[in-house]
Amino acid sequence: MSSESLSIIDSQAIEKPVKKFKLALHWQILIAMAVGIGVGLAFSSCTAPCNISGPKPGLCSVVSYSYLSVHSFSWMGEVFLRLLKMIVIPLIFCALVNGVSHMKAGQLGKVGLTTFLVFKISMLIAAVIGLFYVNLIKPGIGFDVSGLSRDSISHMNLHGHENFFLSIIPKNIFFSLSQENQLIQVIFFALIFGIALVHGGKETVSISTAFEQIFKIMLKITHWIMKLAPFGVLGLIISAVGTTGLAPFISIGKYMLVVTLALSTMLFVVTPLLVFFFGGMGPLKFFGGVKEAMLTAFGTSSSAATLPVSLDCVQNNLGVPPAIANFVVTIGSTMSMNGAALYEAVVTLFLAQAYAPLIPGIDLSLKGQIFIVGMVLLSTIGTPGIPHGGLITTTIVLQAVGLPIEAIGLIIGVDRILDMCRTMTNVTGDCASAVIVNNLIGGKTVEVAALNDDVSSEDTVDKTINDMARTM
Repeated sequence: MSSESLSIIDSQAIEKPVKKFKLALHWQILIAMAVGIGVGLAFSSCTAPCNISGPKPGLCSVVSYSYLSVHSFSWMGEVFLRLLKMIVIPLIFCALVNGVSHMKAGQLGKVGLTTFLVFKISMLIAAVIGLFYVNLIKPGIGFDVSGLSRDSISHMNLHGHENFFLSIIPKNIFFSLSQENQLIQVIFFALIFGIALVHGGKETVSISTAFEQIFKIMLKITHWIMKLAPFGVLGLIISAVGTTGLAPFISIGKYMLVVTLALSTMLFVVTPLLVFFFGGMGPLKFFGGVKEAMLTAFGTSSSAATLPVSLDCVQNNLGVPPAIANFVVTIGSTMSMNGAALYEAVVTLFLAQAYAPLIPGIDLSLKGQIFIVGMVLLSTIGTPGIPHGGLITTTIVLQAVGLPIEAIGLIIGVDRILDMCRTMTNVTGDCASAVIVNNLIGGKTVEVAALNDDVSSEDTVDKTINDMARTM
Protein backbone atom coordinates (compact mmCIF):
# COMPACT_ATOMS: atom_id res chain seq x y z
CA MET A 1 0.00 0.00 0.00
CA SER A 2 1.42 3.40 -0.97
CA SER A 3 2.25 6.12 1.47
CA GLU A 4 -0.37 8.31 -0.17
CA SER A 5 -3.09 5.71 0.55
CA LEU A 6 -1.91 5.42 4.15
CA SER A 7 -2.07 9.16 4.57
CA ILE A 8 -5.65 9.21 3.25
CA ILE A 9 -6.67 6.46 5.71
CA ASP A 10 -4.96 8.30 8.57
CA SER A 11 -6.72 11.54 7.69
CA GLN A 12 -10.08 9.78 7.55
CA ALA A 13 -9.44 8.22 10.96
CA ILE A 14 -8.55 11.60 12.38
CA GLU A 15 -11.58 13.32 10.86
CA LYS A 16 -14.02 10.65 12.11
CA PRO A 17 -16.05 12.26 14.88
CA VAL A 18 -15.77 10.74 18.33
CA LYS A 19 -19.13 9.40 19.48
CA LYS A 20 -20.11 11.09 22.73
CA PHE A 21 -21.50 9.03 25.56
CA LYS A 22 -25.14 9.83 26.28
CA LEU A 23 -27.06 8.31 29.14
CA ALA A 24 -30.51 7.05 28.10
CA LEU A 25 -33.47 9.02 29.42
CA HIS A 26 -34.85 6.17 31.54
CA TRP A 27 -31.50 5.84 33.32
CA GLN A 28 -31.45 9.59 33.94
CA ILE A 29 -34.93 9.34 35.49
CA LEU A 30 -33.90 6.39 37.67
CA ILE A 31 -30.84 8.26 38.94
CA ALA A 32 -33.00 11.32 39.63
CA MET A 33 -35.40 9.13 41.66
CA ALA A 34 -32.59 7.67 43.75
CA VAL A 35 -31.06 11.09 44.42
CA GLY A 36 -34.50 12.53 45.18
CA ILE A 37 -35.25 9.85 47.77
CA GLY A 38 -31.91 10.44 49.48
CA VAL A 39 -32.22 14.22 49.55
CA GLY A 40 -35.89 14.02 50.59
CA LEU A 41 -35.07 11.77 53.54
CA ALA A 42 -32.31 14.17 54.58
CA PHE A 43 -34.73 17.09 54.61
CA SER A 44 -37.48 15.15 56.40
CA SER A 45 -35.10 14.17 59.22
CA CYS A 46 -33.73 17.71 59.61
CA THR A 47 -36.86 19.80 59.86
CA ALA A 48 -35.72 22.03 62.73
CA PRO A 49 -35.08 25.71 61.82
CA CYS A 50 -31.57 26.66 60.81
CA ASN A 51 -29.52 27.76 63.83
CA ILE A 52 -25.94 28.77 63.08
CA SER A 53 -25.01 29.28 66.77
CA GLY A 54 -26.03 25.72 67.58
CA PRO A 55 -24.51 23.37 64.99
CA LYS A 56 -26.18 20.02 64.44
CA PRO A 57 -24.33 16.75 64.08
CA GLY A 58 -23.76 14.91 60.80
CA LEU A 59 -25.82 15.57 57.70
CA CYS A 60 -28.28 17.87 59.47
CA SER A 61 -25.46 20.33 60.09
CA VAL A 62 -24.75 20.48 56.37
CA VAL A 63 -28.43 20.91 55.55
CA SER A 64 -28.84 23.69 58.12
CA TYR A 65 -25.83 25.67 56.95
CA SER A 66 -26.77 25.28 53.28
CA TYR A 67 -30.02 27.24 53.76
CA LEU A 68 -31.69 24.74 51.41
CA SER A 69 -35.16 23.31 51.89
CA VAL A 70 -37.67 21.13 50.06
CA HIS A 71 -38.97 24.23 48.29
CA SER A 72 -35.52 24.81 46.81
CA PHE A 73 -36.15 21.77 44.59
CA SER A 74 -39.93 21.32 44.42
CA TRP A 75 -40.29 24.12 41.86
CA MET A 76 -38.59 21.91 39.26
CA GLY A 77 -41.35 19.35 39.60
CA GLU A 78 -44.04 22.02 39.35
CA VAL A 79 -42.50 23.46 36.17
CA PHE A 80 -42.24 20.01 34.61
CA LEU A 81 -45.85 19.12 35.45
CA ARG A 82 -47.15 22.44 34.14
CA LEU A 83 -45.31 21.98 30.85
CA LEU A 84 -46.80 18.50 30.44
CA LYS A 85 -50.30 19.64 31.41
CA MET A 86 -49.93 22.51 28.95
CA ILE A 87 -50.00 20.09 26.02
CA VAL A 88 -52.23 17.34 27.42
CA ILE A 89 -55.57 18.75 26.20
CA PRO A 90 -54.48 19.67 22.64
CA LEU A 91 -52.57 16.39 22.39
CA ILE A 92 -55.57 14.29 23.47
CA PHE A 93 -57.91 16.12 21.13
CA CYS A 94 -55.61 15.96 18.10
CA ALA A 95 -54.56 12.36 18.78
CA LEU A 96 -58.16 11.12 18.94
CA VAL A 97 -59.37 13.14 15.95
CA ASN A 98 -56.34 12.04 13.93
CA GLY A 99 -56.74 8.39 14.92
CA VAL A 100 -60.48 8.19 14.28
CA SER A 101 -60.42 10.12 10.99
CA HIS A 102 -57.78 7.76 9.56
CA MET A 103 -59.86 4.64 10.12
CA LYS A 104 -62.64 3.33 7.94
CA ALA A 105 -66.12 3.66 9.37
CA GLY A 106 -66.55 -0.11 9.55
CA GLN A 107 -63.31 -0.54 11.47
CA LEU A 108 -64.11 2.14 14.02
CA GLY A 109 -66.95 0.26 15.70
CA LYS A 110 -64.86 -2.91 15.88
CA VAL A 111 -61.88 -1.11 17.41
CA GLY A 112 -64.10 0.72 19.92
CA LEU A 113 -65.91 -2.39 21.10
CA THR A 114 -62.70 -4.42 21.38
CA THR A 115 -61.00 -1.61 23.29
CA PHE A 116 -63.87 -1.27 25.76
CA LEU A 117 -63.91 -5.02 26.46
CA VAL A 118 -60.13 -5.16 26.96
CA PHE A 119 -60.31 -2.21 29.35
CA LYS A 120 -63.10 -3.66 31.48
CA ILE A 121 -61.73 -7.21 31.63
CA SER A 122 -58.28 -6.02 32.73
CA MET A 123 -59.80 -3.72 35.35
CA LEU A 124 -61.96 -6.56 36.64
CA ILE A 125 -58.88 -8.74 37.05
CA ALA A 126 -57.08 -5.90 38.86
CA ALA A 127 -59.94 -5.36 41.32
CA VAL A 128 -60.16 -9.10 42.10
CA ILE A 129 -56.40 -9.24 42.73
CA GLY A 130 -56.72 -6.36 45.18
CA LEU A 131 -59.53 -8.05 47.09
CA PHE A 132 -57.57 -11.32 47.17
CA TYR A 133 -54.63 -9.74 49.01
CA VAL A 134 -56.88 -7.85 51.45
CA ASN A 135 -58.68 -11.09 52.35
CA LEU A 136 -55.35 -12.89 52.67
CA ILE A 137 -53.49 -10.37 54.87
CA LYS A 138 -56.48 -8.57 56.48
CA PRO A 139 -54.74 -5.21 57.07
CA GLY A 140 -57.90 -3.55 58.41
CA ILE A 141 -58.54 -6.00 61.26
CA GLY A 142 -57.68 -4.19 64.48
CA PHE A 143 -56.63 -1.00 62.68
CA ASP A 144 -57.10 2.10 64.86
CA VAL A 145 -59.50 4.58 63.24
CA SER A 146 -59.47 7.03 66.14
CA GLY A 147 -56.85 9.24 64.46
CA LEU A 148 -59.23 10.30 61.71
CA SER A 149 -59.22 14.00 60.95
CA ARG A 150 -61.88 15.64 58.82
CA ASP A 151 -59.50 18.52 58.08
CA SER A 152 -57.11 16.15 56.31
CA ILE A 153 -59.46 15.88 53.34
CA SER A 154 -60.77 19.43 53.29
CA HIS A 155 -58.60 20.24 50.26
CA MET A 156 -60.05 17.44 48.15
CA ASN A 157 -62.76 18.02 45.58
CA LEU A 158 -65.12 15.24 46.60
CA HIS A 159 -68.11 14.73 44.38
CA GLY A 160 -70.53 12.08 43.29
CA HIS A 161 -71.14 10.55 39.89
CA GLU A 162 -74.91 10.36 40.04
CA ASN A 163 -75.20 12.05 36.63
CA PHE A 164 -71.99 10.70 35.14
CA PHE A 165 -73.44 9.56 31.83
CA LEU A 166 -75.03 12.96 31.37
CA SER A 167 -71.87 14.79 32.43
CA ILE A 168 -69.75 13.27 29.63
CA ILE A 169 -71.62 15.52 27.17
CA PRO A 170 -70.04 18.99 27.36
CA LYS A 171 -72.28 22.04 27.63
CA ASN A 172 -69.47 24.17 26.24
CA ILE A 173 -66.57 22.36 24.60
CA PHE A 174 -64.32 25.41 24.87
CA PHE A 175 -64.84 25.50 28.62
CA SER A 176 -64.12 21.75 28.83
CA LEU A 177 -60.92 22.23 26.84
CA SER A 178 -59.75 24.67 29.52
CA GLN A 179 -60.39 22.27 32.44
CA GLU A 180 -57.92 19.46 33.18
CA ASN A 181 -60.52 17.50 35.17
CA GLN A 182 -62.98 17.24 32.26
CA LEU A 183 -60.94 15.09 29.90
CA ILE A 184 -63.84 12.68 29.42
CA GLN A 185 -65.86 15.49 27.82
CA VAL A 186 -62.96 16.35 25.52
CA ILE A 187 -62.68 12.69 24.52
CA PHE A 188 -66.42 12.48 23.80
CA PHE A 189 -66.36 15.55 21.55
CA ALA A 190 -63.16 14.40 19.81
CA LEU A 191 -64.77 11.04 18.97
CA ILE A 192 -67.84 12.75 17.51
CA PHE A 193 -65.64 15.19 15.59
CA GLY A 194 -63.49 12.36 14.20
CA ILE A 195 -66.54 10.38 13.08
CA ALA A 196 -67.84 13.50 11.34
CA LEU A 197 -64.55 13.80 9.46
CA VAL A 198 -64.90 10.20 8.31
CA HIS A 199 -68.44 11.02 7.17
CA GLY A 200 -67.18 14.07 5.26
CA GLY A 201 -65.05 11.99 2.89
CA LYS A 202 -63.15 14.01 0.26
CA GLU A 203 -64.57 17.32 1.47
CA THR A 204 -62.80 17.07 4.85
CA VAL A 205 -59.43 15.77 3.64
CA SER A 206 -57.71 19.11 4.30
CA ILE A 207 -59.04 19.24 7.87
CA SER A 208 -57.85 15.69 8.59
CA THR A 209 -54.43 16.57 7.19
CA ALA A 210 -54.27 19.69 9.34
CA PHE A 211 -55.01 17.72 12.52
CA GLU A 212 -52.36 15.19 11.56
CA GLN A 213 -49.75 17.95 11.23
CA ILE A 214 -50.82 19.62 14.48
CA PHE A 215 -50.53 16.27 16.25
CA LYS A 216 -46.95 15.90 14.96
CA ILE A 217 -46.16 19.38 16.31
CA MET A 218 -47.55 18.40 19.72
CA LEU A 219 -45.31 15.33 19.76
CA LYS A 220 -42.29 17.46 18.88
CA ILE A 221 -43.04 19.80 21.79
CA THR A 222 -43.42 16.75 24.01
CA HIS A 223 -39.95 15.51 23.08
CA TRP A 224 -38.49 18.86 24.08
CA ILE A 225 -40.31 18.82 27.42
CA MET A 226 -39.21 15.23 28.15
CA LYS A 227 -35.59 16.33 28.09
CA LEU A 228 -36.41 18.06 31.39
CA ALA A 229 -37.92 14.90 32.88
CA PRO A 230 -34.96 14.00 35.17
CA PHE A 231 -35.03 17.45 36.77
CA GLY A 232 -38.82 17.39 37.13
CA VAL A 233 -38.81 13.92 38.69
CA LEU A 234 -36.03 14.97 41.06
CA GLY A 235 -38.12 17.90 42.31
CA LEU A 236 -41.27 15.80 42.66
CA ILE A 237 -39.56 13.01 44.59
CA ILE A 238 -37.80 15.41 46.97
CA SER A 239 -41.11 17.17 47.61
CA ALA A 240 -43.00 13.91 48.23
CA VAL A 241 -40.43 12.28 50.53
CA GLY A 242 -39.18 15.48 52.16
CA THR A 243 -42.59 16.60 53.39
CA THR A 244 -43.79 13.27 54.84
CA GLY A 245 -40.66 11.37 55.88
CA LEU A 246 -41.04 7.76 56.98
CA ALA A 247 -43.40 8.12 59.94
CA PRO A 248 -46.69 7.76 58.02
CA PHE A 249 -45.39 4.68 56.21
CA ILE A 250 -44.49 2.89 59.44
CA SER A 251 -47.89 3.40 61.10
CA ILE A 252 -49.83 2.06 58.15
CA GLY A 253 -47.25 -0.36 56.81
CA LYS A 254 -49.55 -3.40 56.58
CA TYR A 255 -51.97 -1.57 54.33
CA MET A 256 -49.11 -0.34 52.12
CA LEU A 257 -47.77 -3.87 51.89
CA VAL A 258 -51.12 -5.11 50.55
CA VAL A 259 -51.34 -2.33 47.96
CA THR A 260 -47.74 -2.86 46.85
CA LEU A 261 -48.11 -6.64 46.55
CA ALA A 262 -51.36 -6.33 44.60
CA LEU A 263 -50.01 -3.67 42.23
CA SER A 264 -46.81 -5.66 41.69
CA THR A 265 -48.81 -8.79 40.86
CA MET A 266 -50.93 -6.90 38.34
CA LEU A 267 -47.98 -5.06 36.84
CA PHE A 268 -45.31 -7.75 36.64
CA VAL A 269 -47.34 -10.99 36.48
CA VAL A 270 -50.82 -10.46 35.02
CA THR A 271 -50.02 -7.69 32.51
CA PRO A 272 -47.12 -9.51 30.79
CA LEU A 273 -49.21 -12.71 30.66
CA LEU A 274 -52.06 -10.83 28.97
CA VAL A 275 -49.64 -9.21 26.54
CA PHE A 276 -48.04 -12.58 25.74
CA PHE A 277 -51.21 -14.63 25.23
CA PHE A 278 -53.52 -11.98 23.74
CA GLY A 279 -51.05 -9.43 22.38
CA GLY A 280 -48.58 -11.83 20.82
CA MET A 281 -45.59 -10.01 22.32
CA GLY A 282 -42.88 -11.18 24.71
CA PRO A 283 -42.70 -9.56 28.17
CA LEU A 284 -39.08 -8.41 27.71
CA LYS A 285 -39.89 -6.60 24.47
CA PHE A 286 -42.99 -5.06 26.01
CA PHE A 287 -41.33 -3.75 29.18
CA GLY A 288 -38.29 -2.65 27.22
CA GLY A 289 -40.55 -0.62 24.96
CA VAL A 290 -42.58 1.09 27.68
CA LYS A 291 -39.93 1.67 30.36
CA GLU A 292 -39.79 5.43 29.76
CA ALA A 293 -43.57 5.72 30.06
CA MET A 294 -43.51 3.67 33.28
CA LEU A 295 -40.83 5.82 34.87
CA THR A 296 -42.50 9.05 33.79
CA ALA A 297 -45.81 7.85 35.24
CA PHE A 298 -44.10 6.94 38.50
CA GLY A 299 -42.43 10.33 38.77
CA THR A 300 -45.42 12.50 37.80
CA SER A 301 -48.33 10.49 39.28
CA SER A 302 -50.39 11.58 36.28
CA SER A 303 -51.49 9.30 33.46
CA ALA A 304 -52.68 12.36 31.51
CA ALA A 305 -49.29 14.04 31.80
CA THR A 306 -47.60 10.78 30.77
CA LEU A 307 -49.81 10.39 27.70
CA PRO A 308 -47.32 11.91 25.22
CA VAL A 309 -44.60 9.52 26.36
CA SER A 310 -46.99 6.55 26.26
CA LEU A 311 -47.99 7.32 22.69
CA ASP A 312 -44.37 7.59 21.64
CA CYS A 313 -43.44 4.27 23.30
CA VAL A 314 -46.43 2.35 21.91
CA GLN A 315 -45.95 3.56 18.35
CA ASN A 316 -42.18 3.71 17.99
CA ASN A 317 -41.04 0.95 20.36
CA LEU A 318 -43.91 -1.55 20.22
CA GLY A 319 -44.92 -1.05 16.60
CA VAL A 320 -48.62 -0.36 17.15
CA PRO A 321 -50.09 1.58 14.18
CA PRO A 322 -50.68 5.27 14.99
CA ALA A 323 -54.44 5.11 14.38
CA ILE A 324 -54.93 2.33 16.93
CA ALA A 325 -52.36 3.69 19.38
CA ASN A 326 -53.89 7.17 19.37
CA PHE A 327 -57.37 5.74 19.88
CA VAL A 328 -56.66 3.16 22.60
CA VAL A 329 -53.98 4.93 24.65
CA THR A 330 -55.73 8.30 24.61
CA ILE A 331 -59.08 6.91 25.74
CA GLY A 332 -57.25 4.68 28.21
CA SER A 333 -55.78 7.70 29.99
CA THR A 334 -59.20 8.27 31.59
CA MET A 335 -61.21 5.07 31.00
CA SER A 336 -58.62 2.32 31.61
CA MET A 337 -57.40 2.44 35.19
CA ASN A 338 -56.05 -0.94 36.28
CA GLY A 339 -54.10 0.57 39.16
CA ALA A 340 -57.00 2.76 40.26
CA ALA A 341 -59.48 -0.14 40.12
CA LEU A 342 -57.18 -2.32 42.20
CA TYR A 343 -56.50 0.50 44.64
CA GLU A 344 -60.17 1.39 45.15
CA ALA A 345 -61.01 -2.24 45.86
CA VAL A 346 -58.17 -2.51 48.40
CA VAL A 347 -58.99 0.78 50.13
CA THR A 348 -62.71 0.02 50.37
CA LEU A 349 -62.31 -3.47 51.85
CA PHE A 350 -59.46 -2.31 54.11
CA LEU A 351 -61.60 0.49 55.57
CA ALA A 352 -64.60 -1.85 55.75
CA GLN A 353 -62.53 -4.25 57.90
CA ALA A 354 -61.39 -1.35 60.10
CA TYR A 355 -64.89 0.10 60.57
CA ALA A 356 -66.75 -3.22 60.86
CA PRO A 357 -66.76 -3.16 64.72
CA LEU A 358 -68.19 0.39 64.68
CA ILE A 359 -70.65 0.01 61.77
CA PRO A 360 -72.42 -3.36 62.06
CA GLY A 361 -74.20 -2.94 58.70
CA ILE A 362 -70.99 -3.26 56.66
CA ASP A 363 -71.08 -6.39 54.50
CA LEU A 364 -67.73 -8.21 54.29
CA SER A 365 -69.21 -11.33 52.70
CA LEU A 366 -68.63 -12.51 49.13
CA LYS A 367 -71.83 -10.78 48.06
CA GLY A 368 -70.62 -7.50 49.55
CA GLN A 369 -67.25 -7.81 47.84
CA ILE A 370 -68.87 -8.52 44.47
CA PHE A 371 -70.82 -5.30 44.98
CA ILE A 372 -67.56 -3.48 45.69
CA VAL A 373 -66.09 -4.76 42.40
CA GLY A 374 -69.15 -3.61 40.50
CA MET A 375 -68.97 -0.12 42.01
CA VAL A 376 -65.24 0.07 41.29
CA LEU A 377 -65.79 -0.72 37.60
CA LEU A 378 -68.43 2.02 37.40
CA SER A 379 -66.59 4.68 39.37
CA THR A 380 -63.32 4.33 37.45
CA ILE A 381 -64.96 5.30 34.15
CA GLY A 382 -63.64 8.77 33.48
CA THR A 383 -61.24 8.90 36.42
CA PRO A 384 -59.24 12.13 36.03
CA GLY A 385 -55.67 11.34 35.01
CA ILE A 386 -54.20 13.71 37.60
CA PRO A 387 -52.39 13.15 40.90
CA HIS A 388 -54.76 11.65 43.51
CA GLY A 389 -57.45 11.20 40.83
CA GLY A 390 -58.08 7.62 42.00
CA LEU A 391 -58.39 8.76 45.60
CA ILE A 392 -61.15 11.19 44.65
CA THR A 393 -63.24 8.54 42.86
CA THR A 394 -62.75 6.16 45.79
CA THR A 395 -65.23 8.28 47.74
CA ILE A 396 -68.00 7.09 45.42
CA VAL A 397 -67.38 3.45 46.35
CA LEU A 398 -67.11 4.30 50.06
CA GLN A 399 -70.50 6.01 49.99
CA ALA A 400 -72.04 3.07 48.13
CA VAL A 401 -70.98 0.54 50.77
CA GLY A 402 -71.93 2.74 53.73
CA LEU A 403 -68.50 3.97 54.81
CA PRO A 404 -67.84 7.61 55.81
CA ILE A 405 -66.02 9.66 53.18
CA GLU A 406 -63.85 11.11 55.95
CA ALA A 407 -62.23 7.68 56.30
CA ILE A 408 -59.94 8.64 53.41
CA GLY A 409 -58.16 10.90 55.89
CA LEU A 410 -56.60 7.76 57.39
CA ILE A 411 -54.60 7.01 54.25
CA ILE A 412 -53.89 10.42 52.73
CA GLY A 413 -50.50 10.62 54.45
CA VAL A 414 -49.09 7.76 52.35
CA ASP A 415 -51.14 8.27 49.20
CA ARG A 416 -48.49 10.18 47.27
CA ILE A 417 -46.10 7.23 47.06
CA LEU A 418 -48.90 4.74 46.39
CA ASP A 419 -50.33 7.10 43.77
CA MET A 420 -47.02 6.92 41.93
CA CYS A 421 -47.19 3.11 41.93
CA ARG A 422 -50.81 2.86 40.78
CA THR A 423 -50.26 5.48 38.06
CA MET A 424 -47.41 3.39 36.70
CA THR A 425 -49.78 0.40 36.69
CA ASN A 426 -52.45 2.47 34.92
CA VAL A 427 -50.11 3.66 32.19
CA THR A 428 -48.55 0.23 31.65
CA GLY A 429 -52.05 -1.21 31.35
CA ASP A 430 -52.95 1.38 28.68
CA CYS A 431 -49.88 0.42 26.65
CA ALA A 432 -50.67 -3.27 27.07
CA SER A 433 -54.26 -2.68 25.95
CA ALA A 434 -53.02 -1.02 22.76
CA VAL A 435 -50.84 -4.05 21.98
CA ILE A 436 -53.70 -6.47 22.73
CA VAL A 437 -56.32 -4.56 20.71
CA ASN A 438 -53.90 -4.26 17.80
CA ASN A 439 -53.29 -8.02 17.82
CA LEU A 440 -56.95 -9.01 18.28
CA ILE A 441 -58.23 -6.96 15.35
CA GLY A 442 -55.21 -7.65 13.15
CA GLY A 443 -54.14 -4.02 13.24
CA LYS A 444 -50.89 -4.61 11.38
CA THR A 445 -52.76 -5.91 8.37
CA VAL A 446 -55.91 -3.84 8.60
CA GLU A 447 -56.06 -1.37 5.77
CA VAL A 448 -56.11 2.19 7.05
CA ALA A 449 -58.65 4.34 5.25
CA ALA A 450 -57.15 6.53 2.56
CA LEU A 451 -58.02 10.18 2.96
CA ASN A 452 -59.61 10.30 -0.48
CA ASP A 453 -61.92 7.32 0.10
CA ASP A 454 -65.61 7.99 -0.28
CA VAL A 455 -67.07 6.88 3.04
CA SER A 456 -70.07 9.15 3.23
CA SER A 457 -72.72 6.46 3.26
CA GLU A 458 -75.42 7.40 5.78
CA ASP A 459 -76.04 3.76 6.70
CA THR A 460 -72.35 3.18 7.42
CA VAL A 461 -72.04 6.27 9.57
CA ASP A 462 -75.20 5.49 11.52
CA LYS A 463 -73.90 1.99 12.22
CA THR A 464 -70.56 3.43 13.39
CA ILE A 465 -72.20 5.90 15.76
CA ASN A 466 -74.39 3.15 17.21
CA ASP A 467 -71.34 0.91 17.73
CA MET A 468 -69.46 3.72 19.44
CA ALA A 469 -72.45 4.48 21.68
CA ARG A 470 -72.48 0.88 22.90
CA THR A 471 -68.81 1.16 23.92
CA MET A 472 -69.19 4.33 26.00
